[in-house]
Amino acid sequence: KAGLGAYISLDGNVGCMVNGAGLAMATMDVISKYGGTPANFLDVGGSAKAEQIVKAFEIITSDKNVKCIFVNIFGGIMKCDVIAAGVIEAVQHLGDKLKVPIVVRLKGTNEQEGKA
Repeated sequence: KAGLGAYISLDGNVGCMVNGAGLAMATMDVISKYGGTPANFLDVGGSAKAEQIVKAFEIITSDKNVKCIFVNIFGGIMKCDVIAAGVIEAVQHLGDKLKVPIVVRLKGTNEQEGKA
């Protein structure tokens, strides 16, 4: 969807946005370990642009069961500052439609720029 990697809807309430299938699986395991249940598997891939991150948020928030969103990015090829710009753009674009808390973890390429 929208030039993103894989998206799979699940039965949980924690929306997951990650890059890479391995990180997605590990993220879902951690969510489950601490009592949450993943609402989806959404891999943004290694070359997503800010517009695609906005689309990813639209996809995740279209699931009415989502109560929060966890963005977990390891920036090897994917740059953390691009993800951060996409998160900011999504919040501005979605406005009042975005009524759930968002937790963002950025690690890797351009991490400091993304956190600035």
